[in-house]
Amino acid sequence: MLSEEQSYLFDTFGYIVVPNVISGRQVERLQATLKQPTEQFAPVAQSDNPLHWDPVWRDLLDLPRLAPILEALVGNHAFRDAFIAAKGIPPHPTYRLDHINVHTHVKNGFSGTELHGGWLNSGGCQYFRYHDGQFYNGLLAVSFELFDTFANDGGFACIPGTHKSNVTMPEHWRDLSQGVHESISRIAAHAGDAIVFTEALTHGTLPWTVDDPRQTIFYKFSPHGTTWSADFLQPNDFAHYEDMGDRRMAILEAPNARYSGRPTQWRG
Repeated sequence: MLSEEQSYLFDTFGYIVVPNVISGRQVERLQATLKQPTEQFAPVAQSDNPLHWDPVWRDLLDLPRLAPILEALVGNHAFRDAFIAAKGIPPHPTYRLDHINVHTHVKNGFSGTELHGGWLNSGGCQYFRYHDGQFYNGLLAVSFELFDTFANDGGFACIPGTHKSNVTMPEHWRDLSQGVHESISRIAAHAGDAIVFTEALTHGTLPWTVDDPRQTIFYKFSPHGTTWSADFLQPNDFAHYEDMGDRRMAILEAPNARYSGRPTQWRG
């Protein structure tokens, strides 16, 4: 599911850049149908969720190049293996969509954000572990870039390796508007690329120094039994869309252990 190189890089740095996850046509459609920024503070109404804006936003739920990576990084390995052993076929995705953020506010003059992330003070939902050949992550972010982002212009930044850190970051590094410490890496990406990172990684947004726009879409995924956001999606709100098959509906389930006979909000 992950190449040898991707596994090494994610384990070492806490992120990978996956090129060409979405096509040029999809990028253009996302740009054309983007309606408003979204955050969890305060959240948009469920009826205004980006998954309602256009089919292309629902396509991002289950992309062919991305789905195996998500399964490897945030999926339930034991559940998947047991399901295959019992039924001879893989289950629906063993992870869920936690929430979506759409960022449109980064323009020339944007001063940068504070570094954040890490397992401390996260309530246990932002973690990283590697054990017995498998990755285990809590909240996992996929950052879809809609414009080319060059490292010296601004955009996504992180301190590689901090997903394994046991020592608190020096506080004077935190505010990126006050300066960018040399240990902070600037991550470049092209339109259509995805930056996949664990929220256990210390990360933030750099000051934006060019006139070119930056629009970034974050789809945040979590193990199927946990959540970060309190604003759960309601699967039945999307059941009327013809493009919402069983795999996509499974990704929208509220957090639960997926045990046999469990009650769900969606009846497919």
